[in-house]
This record gives sequence, structure tokens and C-alpha cells, in this order.
Amino acid sequence: MKKILTALFLLSCCVSCTNDFESINTNRDEPTQVAGNLLLPTVIFDLANLSVGETYGFGEIISQYGASYEYNQLDIYNWTSDARFWGLYRILQNVKDIKNYGLANDLPNYEAVGLILEAYCYSILADAYGDVPYAESNRAEEGIIAPAYDSQESIYNGLLAALEEANSIIDTDSGIEGDRLYGGDMMKWKKWGNALHLRLLMRISEVRNVSADLQKIVDGPDTYPLFESNDEEAIYHYSGINPDISPVSVGVGREYEYYLGIPTTHLVNTLLKNDDPRINEWLDEKVNDDGSLEFIGVDPGQNLGDIGRPDAFCRKDESYFSDPAKINAVFLSYSEQAFILAEAAERDMINGDAKNYYETAVAASFEQWGVAMPADFLTDKAPYEAGNLGRIYEQKWLALYHSGVESWFDWKRTGQPAFIQAGPGNVNNGRVPVRLMYPSLEQSVNAANYQDASARIGGDNINSRVWWDK
Repeated sequence: MKKILTALFLLSCCVSCTNDFESINTNRDEPTQVAGNLLLPTVIFDLANLSVGETYGFGEIISQYGASYEYNQLDIYNWTSDARFWGLYRILQNVKDIKNYGLANDLPNYEAVGLILEAYCYSILADAYGDVPYAESNRAEEGIIAPAYDSQESIYNGLLAALEEANSIIDTDSGIEGDRLYGGDMMKWKKWGNALHLRLLMRISEVRNVSADLQKIVDGPDTYPLFESNDEEAIYHYSGINPDISPVSVGVGREYEYYLGIPTTHLVNTLLKNDDPRINEWLDEKVNDDGSLEFIGVDPGQNLGDIGRPDAFCRKDESYFSDPAKINAVFLSYSEQAFILAEAAERDMINGDAKNYYETAVAASFEQWGVAMPADFLTDKAPYEAGNLGRIYEQKWLALYHSGVESWFDWKRTGQPAFIQAGPGNVNNGRVPVRLMYPSLEQSVNAANYQDASARIGGDNINSRVWWDK
């Protein structure tokens, strides 16, 4: 009997120890969930750096604002597998954690910010590549290490629903912490979400009738507030104090890179024909042998041997590289929003004054760059012309200068400006690329899903059109 009692005592101790094991062996100093306000500053800063970096290294080349004097494989469309935007999935993991932090702690503003940032990031991925992982992405903790690729149409359906949800749950009477973009002002986040909603609706307007959705936003300023000035636009402004400096300026005063990116004839001539003073903010003149100054651009898409010396052309303004706060990260500007509405009104997609929207858009672009708009610019140089969508698209192209890859996405949808064509050195049979190829790593680590997605879009090549590009 004594042995039995001893055994029962030891068993009870084992059970007790087992029940207490988790609490005893849990490190109370190690957080089980990172607070959203601690993740948000890094997310915004990383997105800003990606936007600026890809504007300079890719966006301005494919949109033909600039041309490379060296390493011009982008210019001639000798493209291969490309992971330049796949890094958004790393950022999206933190965005997901911000959203889940809001859900878990009944903090709807963090959830809404997560939804808006997800819509922004996934739209770039889908617009650049087509079908990409979405519903199963960033779920490795659930054992999903080879996520399926969703159709771009289903992704867009999810993003539009997410933006509706974000708009409905934002509490503008309270704020958030860690917000390097808007300082916790949730009304501005709400406006960015709705402006992004407009952008995505316009993006799919060739494959879906979105007029009613656009009109609902335009007609409901109390429910769907939009940007009302440049003070509210989604632009990250670098302080210029290290490490918060524009990536373009890292290694300030670099004469090598000063010559590397050459403005194109498209950019130079479009500015010159309208006596557009933004040219002096964006570009430095070429110094001729006699000391005179002149703006001369290079034709895009040439073979390197045909370009000549880089000092034969004008260049980006030197302050791009010497001023650590000059080139900011444009996520979505007030000017772009107004151009979207101008196009929608001109195409009779909404009831509105296309002329007023157009003039607001152009004026906002000048203000964004701190350039005084000439009094006759909208009456004589680049006036609104009823029925002339080309004028709207051309001025929008200028306004999207240094806005990531948005100008390329817009060109894919509209085919405008018409002067964007493959250059004489192109190796893509005279075609401007319309998508990026999937990263090469996907062919090995996610082979089955990669092959399925490639087949759906007509092959993993730079000429396969994304869903909305008709």
C-alpha cells in the first residue's frame, strides 16, 4: 500500500509539472505579437525606398523619361527573370502583422492601414507580373511554403473589397502611432484609401464597367472623402537627416551617376514645346563649346555605340544627388487623383467637369514640385480641349514623373502617350514590354504553381498581357 501511495504521489507531481510546463518555460520578455505601431515606421520607410529606387532604376526607363548611358539592357528590352518587386512579399508580412494586430486588439485603424497598404503592394505585384500569390502568400506558419498564384482578376476583387472595408472601419476621431506618412491622421489615410480605390477602378475600366463605382465615390464625399489638396497626398517626404535620406542621394555629388541617367527627347521636347518651367527643376542644361546652355535629350532605346558621349545631352538636375531630401516617394499624388477624375469625366464615366479636374491636376503637379505655373499655361500652352484625351494623358505622364512605375502601368492601359515606342536598338521585335517575368527562383521552389500561372497568362515572357491590359 505504501508503494502505491508513493507512486500516486509521484504521478500527481508529474501531471502538475506537465500542466505548469508551458507557463514556467515561457519567456515573458519575448513578445508573442509585435505591436503594429512598432512595425509601421519600417513598413513605410521600406516602401518609400523601394518606390524611389525603382523609379530611378526602372520606372523612368520603361516610361521613357530617361535613358541609361551604360548597362542599357532595360532600354533595349533585353529582359530576363526579374525579382525587383518580389521583395514586396517581405514587406507584406509586416503589413499582415499590422492588420492582425489591429484585429486582435480591437484597434480598427491599424487593421484599416494594413488593408490599404496591402492593396497598394498587391496591386503593384499584380500589375507588374499578372497572376501572383495572394490568398496563400505569407502563410508559411500554416505550412504553406509553395503558395498558389491567384488570377489577377480575383486579386483585384479582393483589393477593391479591402479598400471598401478600410474606408468603413476607419475612426477619424482617433489616431495611430508610428505613422511616418501622416502622423496618425486617419482622415488622410481614409482619403488615400479612396484615391487608391479610384486608381484601381480606372485600371480595370477596359475590362469591367466601373462607372457606377466611380460615381458612388465622387458623389459621396462624406462617406468617401478624397484628397482636397497637396497637403493630403500620399507622398513620403525625406527629412534629409541620415538615415532618413532619399536613396537617389546616397553618395551625394556622384558625377558618375550625374551622367548615367540621360533625359529623353520625349521628356525634354514635351516640356520645351509648352515652355514648361518644370524643366528647370528637373534637368540641367548641356554646356556647349561656346559656353551657351541648351536642353537636349537622347532618343530612348538606342544601342550604346549609337548614343555618343553623355555630355552631349542635358542631365538630371544635380540636386537629385546632392540634396538628400529632394526626391521623395510618391505613392499617390493629389495631381494623379485629379487626372483620374478628368479622364473619367471626359469618357463620360462620371458626371463631372473634366476641364476643372484637368486644370486642378496640372496646377497640383506644379505645386508638388514647388514650381510657379505661368499664368497662361492653362489658357495658351496646354489648355484643356474637349474630346482630347491625348492632352490629358500627356500632362498626366509629366505629372507622374518620379512616381514609381505608375506611368508604365498607365501606358499599358491607355497606349498613351503615343510617342512611347520601342527604340532602334530594341531586341523585342519592336514591342515595348508589358510585364515582368517571374523571378527565376520560383521555377525551382514553387515549380508547379509557377508553371500553372505561366500557362494561364500565355507564357512567362515580357509580352504576355496582364488581365486588364486589353
